[in-house]
Amino acid sequence: MLNLNENLVGVETLVRPTYEDCKAALHNQYGELYRILSKETVFERTGFLGLFQKPAIKVTFVREPATYEVQEPVSRMASQVTSQSSTNVADEKIEALNDKIEELSRKMSIFTSAVVQPEKHETIKRIESLLQENEFTTTYIEDISNRLRSEFSAAELDNFDLVERRVVDWIGQGIHIAPESFVKAPHVIVIVGPTGVGKTTTVAKMAARIVLTADKAGRPRPPVRMVTIDTTRVGAEQQLQSYGEIMDIQVDKAESPEEVGKFFGQYKDSMDTLLVDTSGYSPNDYDSIAKMRKFLDVPGLHPDVYLAVTASTKARDLVNIMQNYEMFNFRSVIITKCDETTHFGNILSVLAEKNKSISYITDGQPVSRFFEKATVVRFLTNLADFNIDRSHIDDIFRS
Repeated sequence: MLNLNENLVGVETLVRPTYEDCKAALHNQYGELYRILSKETVFERTGFLGLFQKPAIKVTFVREPATYEVQEPVSRMASQVTSQSSTNVADEKIEALNDKIEELSRKMSIFTSAVVQPEKHETIKRIESLLQENEFTTTYIEDISNRLRSEFSAAELDNFDLVERRVVDWIGQGIHIAPESFVKAPHVIVIVGPTGVGKTTTVAKMAARIVLTADKAGRPRPPVRMVTIDTTRVGAEQQLQSYGEIMDIQVDKAESPEEVGKFFGQYKDSMDTLLVDTSGYSPNDYDSIAKMRKFLDVPGLHPDVYLAVTASTKARDLVNIMQNYEMFNFRSVIITKCDETTHFGNILSVLAEKNKSISYITDGQPVSRFFEKATVVRFLTNLADFNIDRSHIDDIFRS
């Protein structure tokens, strides 16, 4: 019977910056004679005195034997079989050879399973379940799990409270909040995004925030104007006009880049803020999105662009939306309709992966209701079934 250890070199590991680098290094060294059993993210210490860490990929692999090591006995036995005059003898030898090959395959399967699928610690399983409940993406959950295995000893993993607290910190560290934008007047703010995300209401909420902030402080209201370039949705201009009348803010409609430039030229010396509402398109309607982008090609406009997406947007859809609106060079994201979901894991996963920041969160239709600056604490306290140490996260993430 074949011995597995006679046909496999020992298990080895390799660390490189990326998974592709690992595969390239193995191919250069062994050609096709290797098998990757598993991969995980590790953190290497770098910088002065090793005070910093950077992620890398560690692969576990085995070197496979050359083809002839298995094929040679097969060929030799086949030759012997054909030279036999007795059919019964040949059948017996072939059957014996098949038994040996099956035994080797069984050992290979057991060996690979033991390496590739180690038993997960119960704490890691519980953390994964919590993240799944909060609708974080599979990739995000895998990254957290790999980091737990890399940074915690088995004894430390036994302390679930310690691990849970650290995971909450990691989630918070992955949430990037955009700082308030203070620019020289006129401040041009443009809200873009797919149809149905509430762009028009968000424009009105931003205008109301400016007006109400001045009123509460007892200051004169700064001059604000609203412009819609939404040429697709029936009633879009009327809706914005209604909001404008309530707040005593002038509203204009521009149907071309030239008209946007005309209004900007009229108002730039006398207004503090110009808010621009835009058309909503399917995330896959790249041509229409590109045409709308040309509306902002106005000399001196320098728009501050925000991408509006709903809190319930699926992760895969959000990735597609962000890719197609990247041409606007949007500053950050506004999460709308937060009252329609209780879980933000999908949004937080994608934004962390894409390194994009969040500016504001909104819910509801009334323009005077719930438009607030996003905070890390707001998202962490919304995590379902996590034990949140409020004092701790306030100390770390207080903005």
